[in-house]
Parts: sequence; structure tokens; C-alpha cells
Amino acid sequence: MKKTFALTLAVVMLMALLAGCGGSKNSSQSENGNTQSAQNQTDGAKSGDNGTASTGTDTSSNEVVTLKFGTWNNPEIEQKKIDAFEKTHPNIKIEIDKSITWPWDEKLGAAAAAGKLPDVFFVFNAPNDVASGWLADLTPMLKEDPDYNEKNIFGNLSATGQYNGKQYVLPHQLFTTGVLINVDLFNKENIPLPKPNWTVDDFEKIAKKLTKPSENQFGVENILGARESFVPQFDPSLGWLTYDGKQFNFDKPAFSDAIHWINNVVYNDKSAVDFYDRKEQDKWYGKDKSGFVMGKVGMKIDANWAFADLSKNAKFKWDFLPIPGKAGQRVPMVTDYIGMAASTKHPKEAFEFIKWLTYSKEGWLERINNIEKPISTMPLINDREVWDAYLKNTFTAPGLKDVIAGIPNGFVDGYKWLPGDAEIIDKVLNPYDTKKDLVTLKVKPEDVAKDIQNKAMDIFNKDKAQIDAATK
Repeated sequence: MKKTFALTLAVVMLMALLAGCGGSKNSSQSENGNTQSAQNQTDGAKSGDNGTASTGTDTSSNEVVTLKFGTWNNPEIEQKKIDAFEKTHPNIKIEIDKSITWPWDEKLGAAAAAGKLPDVFFVFNAPNDVASGWLADLTPMLKEDPDYNEKNIFGNLSATGQYNGKQYVLPHQLFTTGVLINVDLFNKENIPLPKPNWTVDDFEKIAKKLTKPSENQFGVENILGARESFVPQFDPSLGWLTYDGKQFNFDKPAFSDAIHWINNVVYNDKSAVDFYDRKEQDKWYGKDKSGFVMGKVGMKIDANWAFADLSKNAKFKWDFLPIPGKAGQRVPMVTDYIGMAASTKHPKEAFEFIKWLTYSKEGWLERINNIEKPISTMPLINDREVWDAYLKNTFTAPGLKDVIAGIPNGFVDGYKWLPGDAEIIDKVLNPYDTKKDLVTLKVKPEDVAKDIQNKAMDIFNKDKAQIDAATK
């Protein structure tokens, strides 16, 4: 994505962002259960007098096509999306496939074995689904669709669904990780609010100043689970889980440096409430209550999916800032994906539904204005009308504009799309993390980094070979 996009979007954010957030109530509270521009372009599904989509689907036909849809989202909200889609695509009917539930891959595998994969489905493990031959290559249809281009979709996000240059999945939901700030607590402690380009050193100093153990007040929450968000701040050439676009890099200094820094904040500075077990926190804040939400923690590593809960339950003014940097500053992102079954008998109709959920302007405006109010996911297209609608109809924060501006240069959680990622976490990192050996430095990361790297690359190369064989 070009840098000019970030500038354009930043200007849009400045004009459209709400003046404040937090303590005030929003008239439309989230009820969907999800804790999650430059050009005005018409959606392909609206082109042509008879409703013919840009992919060639003839919606004027009397023949009604029924598609099965596998989704893990709230079924009430999904049905509203389906109803809206069907109004503009009268020849396409969508039925939620209730047989596809958790464990997701297991249920998809059973459906594939029985020849009953849903036509369109959410993808939890794209490498596995691609290697298994379950997913169709969307590239030919995307090439034919003038609405799909780098001007109206985040290229660095769609690229995560590509294997050997072929697009098998598209992102349909987007969330960004940042730092929630208790503005009132900062003011109470006479601590200036951080600037968007703050550093990890700034973060650590602020966390120490905010911490008052005798009052059960702490500087930060949820930092122990934020290792993957901080590694690229120490080395901007790396992405999630140290991946650089070609390989993992656990043996580079950034992996160890990030762990040492987090360890210092938690166990040496004792500035993080994470230092204390859950039973202790329950005594202070209430059963399973967040110290940040209760107003006793100054900063929390979280994502924009937390906004709805904060707007409802936080009794203080809050904001959302980019993750602080060390050698640079990059925005961590989490995406959900959707794909088309290779076995579908109705690829054009299935593509129309996928488009409506991913990069259709018409689809996004309908979701934002009429279905998911407030919508938890950020839009995935660069369109001023869509972003204006999003910012007017969702919980937001002034600092969000700075997080959004970093999306084009951000990095994406690889769990659902990166070959080997899930297995590396499960088989290589989790044994260390379960015992907290890495974080507590019972095992120094630099001493085991080479071993982790070798095991990770063995898994990656195995998965990559399987994908290569399936996508030739």
C-alpha cells in the first residue's frame, strides 16, 4: 500500500474522529457478542441496469442458487448480513451451515471427506486448508473485478492470503493492537499523555510512575501476552513471530531483547499487574475483573475490539495509542479470513457473497450503518464515505487515527495464514510459555533461540512444501 494512503486516511481520521470517549455513553451499545478515502467507487454488484455483478453473475435470472455458509460469528448478526446481501442479490440465497462448529478444522475436514464443504466458509488455518485442497483460487475472479485493486483494499492484508501468487482467502475482519490509556489516572498522577511516536523507554518510565502497590494501582496490564507485538518494535524488519516474509528469525537479537524488556517491566520494575496471580487480582478488583477497566491500571495492551466493553463499563476517560517503538514503530494487526470451497458448484455466486463481506463498498456501508451498530471490525477498504460512516457508528478514541495511519506498514498475526505458525506456537513455544520459562528467564531466550529457530524452520519448510505441492 502506498504511503499516500496513510496520509489520506490520517486526514480523514482527524476530520471525523469523535472529540472524546470513555466516560460518556454511546446511544447504540454493542449487542453482537463480538469483542472485536480517497475515492468513491460503486460496488460491482450494483453495476449494470439489471444488477449484473462485475464477475458476470446474472442476478436477473429466475433461477435461485442456494449457498451454504460456515461462520463462527454471532448467528443473529450473520443472518442480518445475509438478509441485506439477499436484498441486492435476489437470485442468491445463503444458509448458515450449522454442522460447521468447533473444533473448526476438524468439522471442515469431516465435511470435506463427505463431500459437503460449505460453499463459503471462515478459515481458521489457511495453510492446512490450501494444502488439503479445500479452497478455490480466487485470483481469476479478482482479476476480472475492477473493484479489487490496491486503491480500495489494504494490500498488505490481502497479501497474507496469497500462496505462490494465488489468492485463496481474503480478510473480512480487521483489528489492531495498541495501548489503552486511562487518561484520568494519568492526569491524577500528573503524568503527561504520551505522544504517538513514544518509545518502549517512555512506556517503562510511565509504568513505573503509575505504580502504587499499596493502593493496588499498577502501570500496565496484559504485557506478558504481548511478546509478538513488541518483537517488530525492536527490529522493524521482522513481523509476527519473527517472520520477515521469507523465514522466521528467532535467533536474531530482537526476539531475546523483547523478552528481556518485558521481563524487566514485570519482574524487576514490578510495574505490571501481570506479576500477581488471578486470585490476588480478584481480591482487589472483583472476580475476573480487569484492573484497567476498574480504573486501577494506567495502560493495557489490547485491541480495538475492547472499545465496546470500555464504553459500557469504564467510568473514566480513555484513549488508544500505537504500540511504543524501540528501533521503529509498527502496528500489530489481527485478521479473520474467508474463502470459497474448491468443490462449490456455484463459484460466481459464492464470489459475490465473499466480495460483499470483504471489499464491497455497498457491503461495508450496509454493515456499518444498519447491521453491526457499533461495528467492531475496522473497514478493509480505503474509501472516505466508508471510514466516515465507521467513525460515526462505532466506539472510537482520538488516538485511533495514529494507529490507523500505521496499518499500511503494519504486520499481521500469522496464526490463521502463515505456514507453520500455529504448529510452532503449539509445539515449540508453548512448552516454554506454559512454564513461563522464557518470560521469567528460567531459560534465557538467547540460549535457546537457535534451537527454537531450527525447529521452527523445520516446521515451516514442511508446511511450505505441502502448500507448494497443492498450488502448482
